Amino acid sequence: MVKTSTYTLHVQEGHLFTITLAANPSTGYQWDLSNPVDARFLALHANHFVPPPSPDRIGQEGHQVMSFQALRRGMTSISVKYCRPWDSGDCGEFVFYVVAIV
Repeated sequence: MVKTSTYTLHVQEGHLFTITLAANPSTGYQWDLSNPVDARFLALHANHFVPPPSPDRIGQEGHQVMSFQALRRGMTSISVKYCRPWDSGDCGEFVFYVVAIV
């Protein structure tokens, strides 16, 4: 069964904000946007993996960090998926964020 979560974020117009998700690239899974963000409201600033503090332990979980800039006031969404890039049908998790830009 695929895990699905929904969250609400309140961010200020013009500010950068981050989404941090547990990730383990050694499994073949990685976080990516399910759909492009609405460019009227958000800009993806960065998307990178942060390794665990003790990277010498094989298979240890790190974090995927996505940074966005809130461009204008309004409501929008961010949808991300944790999938194997070579197998679009094999997703382990989906996360949906409702973003209120004030």
